[in-house]
Amino acid sequence: MRFLFPELLWWWLLALVPLALYLVRRRATRVAVPTLAFFKSLAQEHQESAWLRRLKKWLSFILTILMLGLVIFALAQLVPERKGADGVNSVVIVIDRSASMEVRDASGKTRLDMAKAILRDRLATLPEGIGVSLVAYDGRPEVVQPRTLQRRELLAKLDALRVRPMAGDADAALASAKLIAGVEPPAVVWLVSDDAEAAASLPGASGLRVETIPLALPEVVNPAITAFRIRPASLEYGRYDIFVQVALNAAAPAKMDATLELSIGGLARQVRSVALTPGQKLGIDLQVSGSKAQLLALDLVAKRDDLAIDNHIVAPLPELRPIVAAWIRPDETEDPYTRLALSSIQEAGHFQLLKGRPQAWPLREAVDVVIFDGWLPDVLPDSVPMIIVNPPESRSELAVTRLAAPIPYDQVRVAKPDHPVLFRVSSGRVALSQTALFRSVGSVETLWFAGGDPILSAGESHGQRVVVMGFAPGISERLPLTASFPLMMGNALYWCAEKVRAEGELPLRATGDLVATGGEPFTWHYLQDGAWRTERVVPRAKVVELDRVGWWESEEGEMGAAHLLSAAESDVPIGTMTDGIEAAAVSRSPWLARPKVALLTLLLCVLLIESWLFHRWAVY
Repeated sequence: MRFLFPELLWWWLLALVPLALYLVRRRATRVAVPTLAFFKSLAQEHQESAWLRRLKKWLSFILTILMLGLVIFALAQLVPERKGADGVNSVVIVIDRSASMEVRDASGKTRLDMAKAILRDRLATLPEGIGVSLVAYDGRPEVVQPRTLQRRELLAKLDALRVRPMAGDADAALASAKLIAGVEPPAVVWLVSDDAEAAASLPGASGLRVETIPLALPEVVNPAITAFRIRPASLEYGRYDIFVQVALNAAAPAKMDATLELSIGGLARQVRSVALTPGQKLGIDLQVSGSKAQLLALDLVAKRDDLAIDNHIVAPLPELRPIVAAWIRPDETEDPYTRLALSSIQEAGHFQLLKGRPQAWPLREAVDVVIFDGWLPDVLPDSVPMIIVNPPESRSELAVTRLAAPIPYDQVRVAKPDHPVLFRVSSGRVALSQTALFRSVGSVETLWFAGGDPILSAGESHGQRVVVMGFAPGISERLPLTASFPLMMGNALYWCAEKVRAEGELPLRATGDLVATGGEPFTWHYLQDGAWRTERVVPRAKVVELDRVGWWESEEGEMGAAHLLSAAESDVPIGTMTDGIEAAAVSRSPWLARPKVALLTLLLCVLLIESWLFHRWAVY
């Protein structure tokens, strides 16, 4: 045990004042009065024995000294000596401020609030000559306070810490703490986190030890959205495919039911009921219609949720830019049926077509898909998806052999009826004329067989999608005059361009990512304390860290979103607190747990007793 402010113990000298007052008493002055009956009725001590009056006098003196002593003890702050503080020159505090530290207990306090309470109590027991550093970490560590002896400055920095909705990286924080502690060994690291696995000792550091302060609660329930993806539907314009993954933390005590609510533009669209099992991840596929810049909102609602920051998704729908395709033919004549099929797609407003001859290859313009109609380059491109129609003789990787005369087929045999290229295509009504034999390349699969030979294939080659049609639409029967061929061409275009359209268009990012803004102002719409707030931000640099859950929009109209989406962070662990239990007792019963407050409370009781003795029993 020791006093934080031992210099205040000199105030004990003030006890000489009441001692002198009680030892030096004025003698009574004799005054002649007509009668003593009235004074005898007022002075009750004349009716008491001398020893009782003396006892009351010294009892009053003892209570006065006790009041003075309680005040001095309260101000000097008698605290227990910190174990292991002897021989330590510095302390490095490593505190977790990642998203899971937002977990609240029954009283509504977060894990970060509990960490602050524990650290305040621990810092109060440290000798003044020990320097303390403060490192806070989420996705990356930050030295909040370098080594200092000023406790007030350190406590102010500690109180200013807030939970950041990011996944934590304890390894990087411990590595930074090791460097700081190595400046002035021997040192001790206080690691404060709710993750028991993060509380591992630092290997290979002489004169350094790690004290872990686990904060995990004995019971935590956290249903969460752990993954989310939105992309344009591959074969339907104006529609979006949405994948959502929900999970319940593995430490949850039992199964539970939850509801996934989806809305677009503030209007409810779909509601899904899900049954969650602890530790199990559940994937849900949804499809919605919408347009650019409309806000899609997803909310996971459950009866109990101790961490609400990972239950909301708000993101603007990505832009559906038109597909840009290049149609290359060896001459100026066009197959009227192929042109008609491409024109019908182009009129829908989500397809742009560039036409050219083989002399224009390789293309200068960037396109999403290239259509080779009756012509092939010597080397197939590996940088752009391609649709090959009626291929010529070629010794390239495709190895095409032209037939001397087209072979008509009244029907085709379907090998892959569920392939996206055949979406809504009536294969049973197709009659066509085969013009070429080709060999499948890469992972290309046959979709249609004509006789025993492949006539329609699709797959990937060199990382790019490719569709090969070994027939001429213009001379085929019952193919160009039906809806099957335009549908098949549209499906092939969307399927080939699916990867290209998806790359770089998704506005959803993980919190903690860095985004280039060019230093221009933008507006954040973010989630804080269960409510959505709006704030205009003027960045100090051209790169901004996404430190909030929500969505933003620039003054030029660009939009994006950031969310936690961390399965590791949402899988909140449980544990048994050590110092955390003591801090919880402090927060629940401060009058009994804090020595200073307890002493002052006792002082108040002594004052009441003193007042009662003096005024009720006339002790003076």
